[in-house]
Amino acid sequence: MVFSLLMALVLAFLIGWVSQRMGMCLVKASEQLLAGRPTLFVALTSCGLFGLLLAPLYRFSEVSLPLYSPGISYPLLVSGGLLFGVASVLNNGCSVGTLTRFACGNFNKLFTMIGWVLGIVLWYNMRMMPEQKTILMPEISSRHYLLLIGVVALVLIFLVCIHGSKHLVFSSMLLGALTSALYTFEPLWTPSVFFYNVSQLFWQADMAISARRIAVFVMLLAGMLSFTVYRKVFRFEAFTPSKAGVHLLAGILMGIGASMMLGGNDSQILLVFPTLSVASSIPMVSIAIGILVSLWCKKRFTN
Repeated sequence: MVFSLLMALVLAFLIGWVSQRMGMCLVKASEQLLAGRPTLFVALTSCGLFGLLLAPLYRFSEVSLPLYSPGISYPLLVSGGLLFGVASVLNNGCSVGTLTRFACGNFNKLFTMIGWVLGIVLWYNMRMMPEQKTILMPEISSRHYLLLIGVVALVLIFLVCIHGSKHLVFSSMLLGALTSALYTFEPLWTPSVFFYNVSQLFWQADMAISARRIAVFVMLLAGMLSFTVYRKVFRFEAFTPSKAGVHLLAGILMGIGASMMLGGNDSQILLVFPTLSVASSIPMVSIAIGILVSLWCKKRFTN
């Protein structure tokens, strides 16, 4: 029990460190994609695939990786993804991007987290919360694993040969390995799941978040903050009502969008997209489209 807790805390810290070093934010990656630099976008969206390559090791250890496909309608998945993408641009950061910027000293991002919780609660009170989740792959098949190896090979060729960003290749593979390892010790560690469980406290009387879950979340932030301090890039940004209001609104919309598709972009990248099915690709593609279109409109109308 102590070993499991210690490993979860260490892995959470390392994930926070690597995420901050990598610049793990889908909005930032999409901005670079529109500028003709797709390396970060490809590395970020594929990091879940790298983690899945360790599946034979987990099977040998009799540990199953949590992979699922949202068992809800396609229109809801598309709408939720688009809304989440638009809101992420308004927030200037996705779910993990919000935490990385908060760790850099932008305290206005705290209102994004508050808004996320409020958005989930609002969606639940509208009685629109989809409850169903379809477990797609309790065990990874050999056919899926071969497909995964093929896709990962193409990603590696793109990252190394075309753009030569070796540090992003290493970071993506390391992040994938760390996140999949943390799932074996704490299956509910992702920020979007944590915020969802916090939201459940408002409508589920017997809901409780364990001290272990809170400790893992704190260690994730601690890893991000440690890298920020190490690189001396911490810049305190004090509370500003106008900025806080924008982040609060963005957080509410992100919470609603995440509720519609059963998970924010972190869960979609790490748990849903790696199944490589059509249904599981819809949320991720919708989020990306929402972000890219919003960034294009923002650039067009601000110039």
